[in-house]
Amino acid sequence: MLVDYRKCDTSLHKTNPKVILLGTLIVVIASVLWTHPVYCVAMLILLVFLGKIAKFPWSQIKWFFNIIIIPVVFITIIQGFTVNTSLLRASYKNDILFYLLPNGRVPFKLGGLLYGLAASMKIYMVVVAVAILGYTVSPSDIIQLISRLRFASRQFIFIFSTAWKFIPIIKKQINHLLDAQKTRGMELEKGKLFERVKKLVPIVTPLLSNSLETGDQIALTMEARAFGTKTKNKFIKPLKFSLKDKIIYIILLISLVLLIYTYTLGYGIL
Repeated sequence: MLVDYRKCDTSLHKTNPKVILLGTLIVVIASVLWTHPVYCVAMLILLVFLGKIAKFPWSQIKWFFNIIIIPVVFITIIQGFTVNTSLLRASYKNDILFYLLPNGRVPFKLGGLLYGLAASMKIYMVVVAVAILGYTVSPSDIIQLISRLRFASRQFIFIFSTAWKFIPIIKKQINHLLDAQKTRGMELEKGKLFERVKKLVPIVTPLLSNSLETGDQIALTMEARAFGTKTKNKFIKPLKFSLKDKIIYIILLISLVLLIYTYTLGYGIL
């Protein structure tokens, strides 16, 4: 996850994980169906509002937005020049904003620009929705939801849960190792790309050693707890649906049906 789970006293944190998971699924489906930037911006504004309710730490994903800003601009420009406007329905799809080359060659069309903006907004929609999911729902609740699926085997659940919890541990180890190297006077940000990569080599060995040691400890713990025996799963904190959760869940189900139905009528399509 882009943002680690944090226990807070907000209405979103108190909501049943099934409700939040369904909301995230709706955002993903909307990002696949919608091609109109106005709809995508409206969904993004709603997600930002929900993030404020959950006291989401936006500064923690600022680095990700800075990284993808260049691909987003590139996608928008390329779509403006190359999109097949015959696939669009808007009456202004063939309006030409400017030409890249003289004599009316390589036009930059309004339909392509809007289509590219929508494609860019979809990236932000999914990223923000998944980040809010990871911030408001604990990994144990996610694992509990997955374990209730009939097709989910114990091996799959174990792999998923271990990866979920193992990645943040590795991130912390990397940060500690980088801080240790900086205290020794190593300037990791200076030099050419090859030189900076070469400076990271001393970090690989202790990181690999720590990862293997952690994996060995997990294996011993699994063996001590008789992993693989056929017993019914038990949870310390079983998930419960409150009346508020049921109402929100039903509203989201209706919203999902309306989303698909309105899409068939042409809404959300550029």
